[in-house]
Amino acid sequence: MRAALTACVLAVLAAGPAAAQEQGCRQFSWSVGREVDLFDEPLPVVQSALSLPKEGVFALLLKPVADVIYVVAPERGRDSGYGGFITLENVPAGRYQIALSEKAWVDAVQHDKRLTPLQVGTASNCPGVRRSVDFEVKGEPLTVQISGAEVQRLKIAVVRVWPFDWRW
Repeated sequence: MRAALTACVLAVLAAGPAAAQEQGCRQFSWSVGREVDLFDEPLPVVQSALSLPKEGVFALLLKPVADVIYVVAPERGRDSGYGGFITLENVPAGRYQIALSEKAWVDAVQHDKRLTPLQVGTASNCPGVRRSVDFEVKGEPLTVQISGAEVQRLKIAVVRVWPFDWRW
């Protein structure tokens, strides 16, 4: 009886932090669960200012913001911290979610112009995702610019947001 009671108490105590983390992820107005799962995988590490063939999930090595020559001046976070950028060469037109593992600012750039975010979300207690931004992009190269980061290595997911939900 005592062992069963101890097991129940431990289960409730363990569920507390998990429930708090799940609640933290609900601060976003849309699902970031897929990005949280993607960040758990071993990721390729990419240097700033390089190009990748398409969207996906990767870790970007950042530099001091003062050492980064951006395509377009960042909207925020351009004075301190770390930054960098990556160009995705083949991105089909559509809506994309860009999720960051740490607090930082993200700009999406096409044709030397910053794209207007459709949705922006931040959370301080969602495990793995601190910022998520949606953009509508054209079917051409997309530059993802990071600024104002407090870390030198940032996990980034650039994933397509489909206009429908799969229901089984």
